[in-house]
Amino acid sequence: MPSDKPVFIDSDSAKSAKEKEDIAQVRFGFKEYAKTLAGVIANKKNKTPLVIGIYGPWGSGKTTLMETIINTLNTEQFKNTALYRKCKPVRFQAWKYKNEDEILAALIEEIFRTMQQDNFFKKRMAKIDELIQRFNLGKALGRFTELATGIDVSEFFSDSLYRDKLGFYDTFRKFFERLLGIYLNWWFKIGKSEKTDDEKAALVLFIDDLDRCPPERIKAVLETIKLFLDHEGCVFVIGSAEGIIQNALEGQYREGASKFMEKIVQIKFRLPDIPDEEFPDFMEDIDAEVREKIEPYLPLFLKAMEKNPRRVKQFINNLNLQRGLHQDRNTGVDFEPIFFVNILDFVDNDLKNDIVENNQTFFTLKEEIDKLKNIMKNKPDWTIPQDELDKIPESLRKYVTQKDLKDLIDNINITAKELGSALSYKAAVTGPVDKETEEKGERIAFKRETRISPEENMVEIPAGPFLFRDDKRKNVIEKPFFIDIYPVTNEQFERFIKEGGYDNKDYWRVESWKWREENNISQPRYWNDPKWNKPGYPVVGVSFYEAEAFAKSLGKSLPTEEQWERAARGTDGREYPWGSTFDPKKCNTAESGKKGTTRVDLYPNGVSPDGCYDMAGNVWEWTKTEDGKGIYLLKGGSWFNIRDYARCAARDGLDPWYRLNSVGFRCVRKKK
Repeated sequence: MPSDKPVFIDSDSAKSAKEKEDIAQVRFGFKEYAKTLAGVIANKKNKTPLVIGIYGPWGSGKTTLMETIINTLNTEQFKNTALYRKCKPVRFQAWKYKNEDEILAALIEEIFRTMQQDNFFKKRMAKIDELIQRFNLGKALGRFTELATGIDVSEFFSDSLYRDKLGFYDTFRKFFERLLGIYLNWWFKIGKSEKTDDEKAALVLFIDDLDRCPPERIKAVLETIKLFLDHEGCVFVIGSAEGIIQNALEGQYREGASKFMEKIVQIKFRLPDIPDEEFPDFMEDIDAEVREKIEPYLPLFLKAMEKNPRRVKQFINNLNLQRGLHQDRNTGVDFEPIFFVNILDFVDNDLKNDIVENNQTFFTLKEEIDKLKNIMKNKPDWTIPQDELDKIPESLRKYVTQKDLKDLIDNINITAKELGSALSYKAAVTGPVDKETEEKGERIAFKRETRISPEENMVEIPAGPFLFRDDKRKNVIEKPFFIDIYPVTNEQFERFIKEGGYDNKDYWRVESWKWREENNISQPRYWNDPKWNKPGYPVVGVSFYEAEAFAKSLGKSLPTEEQWERAARGTDGREYPWGSTFDPKKCNTAESGKKGTTRVDLYPNGVSPDGCYDMAGNVWEWTKTEDGKGIYLLKGGSWFNIRDYARCAARDGLDPWYRLNSVGFRCVRKKK
């Protein structure tokens, strides 16, 4: 454990221009990019209006590059060279404003604020008053001195009196064009003309973070540029992720988003990817101790960060905040567990969420990787033979085949206590990232979708003897059969509903159909309750009748008690699917404390010998075995019951019409 507090990387706003230049502008070519783009902006031969798009994903350095361009335009080289026009930069953050009127008002107000800071209104007030009177804007603007010293401009752009009866927009546009000419000529001491000479001067508007705007606001900003300020003497520099603009404008214009953008943006500059050999230089700004600890994972780390400087900063700062919390509270958790739970956000979010829900998934996966390493130690690559892959719990197969992920897990050595503590403190600091929203720089709760296919996902159970019931009597499976790896999920049952399963009499036995009609049954009992109807969770609130109809609709059936128990315990008469000793970390029973159902693939460490999930706990499962008195047997126990009911030999029973939130089912099919 380090003795000193973790060191945080400064945010963009916390750095001086010189520090930024040293860190990003020089190392990643921003200084050269900025010099080239500043030359385009300032070159008097480039006619205005001119719009330049700086494109790159979130965190790629668009803001830093724009600031560097502003700094470059203010250097002596650009101020005192005959080749260049004088440039007055103004920054505008459009994402702060809501609609087109408000954006227009805010943009004009930002320009007015720049003029006011330059003392323009005080020095040229007589000329400005004359201009206001000439364009008959006295009523609209009142005393311009008041307007320019803090009155909200938005009221003048939202008042329909000016817009509709006086042609306010058109009038104000002409007024502003003259005002801009007076300002630029006065500021740069070019003369007293009202006309902007774009070979001599230009106002350069930097519109940053356009991709942080909602789609309708992006459209409003671009319309404002195109329709109102599209005149000589104006240069616009727009910073955004190009794809977000395209998506926002899709379907908005007859000619299409691309054609519309071609009309607006004359020059596109896409931030190039930072070369692999240059990006490690960025790591020099990271605390030396952290940098040294990341070094063994550097290739994977750079890949996960997508060579994005802001993502690296955010990652390191979150990492160090968590390290500080662990240090202050003496948890004994060092760097490695904290690094692992954070890097998983970027390497494989599915696995991260599996581990969050069931910490043992990590250790089960590590065990499977260790087994594969021994099998494949003489092979040059990590191509797993199919017969070996088939031996691995189904929900882990997609993870063990990824070499980068395998290398990370293989080299991480942590205890269950360390992992649990690291996950707990991480949850207190930050939530997981949704990739699409991350492009906008926003952080939201991760919304997990199931990975369980609604198509057939079954395992074959061979014929042969096995030890059955509590007395472990010998029983024989006469014919091989297939059984569902997982209990039937809500998505699978939804298909049955949508395809008219409740209305198809062919799927229902006579008494089942009568029960359905008499009780007006058209969906499971808890179907509209979000606590029970979640993706990847077992469907509950289904009677024996409904479960049987579902199975028949797929050409399957419910298992017999013997079939179910053989699939759950194998041939050796074990107490639980995984062995002889109960383990609350391998199933969802009352001891697990979940107080409800869990995802059907959550416990890869608790699968049966044949690879079936959730055969202990989560939900009781209907079988088609009947006790002779109209009671149908249930197997497996549930989230509501204690461990004894989760034994493979345990059994319970219900009338076929019961619909409980602790009862679901799985299906079997004959081998053809």
